[in-house]
Amino acid sequence: MDRKEALKYQVFCGVDVGKATNYVVALGRDDDERLVSRAVEQTETDMRAALAEATSHGVTLLVVDQPGSFGRLTVAVARDMGIDVAQIPPKRFRQVAETYGEGKSDAKDAFIIADAARSTPRNVELLGSRSDAIAAIRVVTSCRDDVVHERTRTYNRLHDLINQVCPPLERLFSGQKLHSELATRIFARYGGPHGLRRAGRSRASKWAGSLKWHRNDGPAKIAEVFDAIDGQTVDMPGTDAIERQITRLAARALELETEERSLNGELERLSSLVPEVSLLRSVPGIGAVYGATIAAEIGDVSRFSRPSSLASYAGVAPVREESGSSVSRSRRRKGGNRRLKNAVIRSSECSVLHDEVARGYYDRKRAEGKSHRQAIRSLARRRIDLVYALLRDGTLYEPSSGRV
Repeated sequence: MDRKEALKYQVFCGVDVGKATNYVVALGRDDDERLVSRAVEQTETDMRAALAEATSHGVTLLVVDQPGSFGRLTVAVARDMGIDVAQIPPKRFRQVAETYGEGKSDAKDAFIIADAARSTPRNVELLGSRSDAIAAIRVVTSCRDDVVHERTRTYNRLHDLINQVCPPLERLFSGQKLHSELATRIFARYGGPHGLRRAGRSRASKWAGSLKWHRNDGPAKIAEVFDAIDGQTVDMPGTDAIERQITRLAARALELETEERSLNGELERLSSLVPEVSLLRSVPGIGAVYGATIAAEIGDVSRFSRPSSLASYAGVAPVREESGSSVSRSRRRKGGNRRLKNAVIRSSECSVLHDEVARGYYDRKRAEGKSHRQAIRSLARRRIDLVYALLRDGTLYEPSSGRV
């Protein structure tokens, strides 16, 4: 925020956010008198009363150090009261706090937040659509993770149940083949061998051919299905009960696929509100979903002093181990931000399929004797350096640079 924008505020209210209690300090624009200075319970009623006291002295700017997590209630109450809200990024707060001398307390931190906004407004950022979008992205990403995990469990269970009633049929839809919309619809409608035989080859073929986008491959797939079940003449124990479960699980898998598409569309919309996503999407393998996730989980990249710090936060930096005279850096790091790590790893896998530079780096690592997973992790670590540079400099990826 620039100094001209700050001139419209008569009161600067700093809040040091806590889990159960916040500390609120409100300062006037032209003197150091503390208009409000007290601990406030983390409830809507108490926060509303404290902010009302601050606004009674003039137009107020609320500044927090944590707009997310424990700070969500404070921000929501302020906005409901028509109060502008700003954030002082954690790294910038630490730098500013050093100029106020030693000693730390909630009251002092709240005073520093308010005073920094008043005296050097460039240290704070008004929370607008970008901040809201990042908060929403984190919520949607969390929901999407739950959907993807449930879908994976559902398909794994389907494979097991189909194998119990007809192993040849499970082999026909082995691996990712079961994930196709046509395959899942077949099992949602017929369940397995008994349901298919009751319908008959002709009727099932006619149904599959009537499906949108499956006029040709629908009947062809039904023919393969009947060839598979015709290869097994015996009935497995409990087939009817198992087929009812297959029908239920396949229907749920279709619902989960629809839910994921809807969440992906929501992330696509939200990503347009976060400028960093357009930078990240210039990198091969990073689309709207991974770009939005990476941008939201990193937040302000300036809070990381160097790429290695970001790599540790993302959980893709190798762990250094020492034993006697030997030193190893090859063990996988188990910690880190799970969503960020997953987005970086998955986007690296995508880049290997679509980008020659990434593929070349991956192939070199495989030639060095690394496994597929090790090579992907090495690529992910290298791409963190690229992501850090793009976000720090605000530039798009240049394929001609040869970086991955």
